[in-house]
Amino acid sequence: MIYALHEHELKPGVDIAQYERDVAAAIARMEVPGLLAAHHLHGLRGVRANRYAVLWIFASAEALSEKFGTPDQPRWPPDWAHYENVVLINYLDRHPDTVEYTDYTELQGFSYPGD
Repeated sequence: MIYALHEHELKPGVDIAQYERDVAAAIARMEVPGLLAAHHLHGLRGVRANRYAVLWIFASAEALSEKFGTPDQPRWPPDWAHYENVVLINYLDRHPDTVEYTDYTELQGFSYPGD
């Protein structure tokens, strides 16, 4: 699997509640083959406290490349383009195509018993 972490820096004065609602609605409607899950995150502690990010989980590097191209030749599925160019463009302090992001591949997973 591929874990893609996209950091959102919001414009000053953004209506936070509206941003959260609009992003949630756009993510809920998203249909991108190979996209397994998405998590809209709010920083609790640390360097990104009180900031936002989205964690996207893709089935594989191949699925990611098939739908989004390569860093040199990117492309966007229609739902993703709508999410960026209609929703995010209203809230981010930069164009959505230029957000800070990192795609991670899992080395090893661990499970722990709950409390």
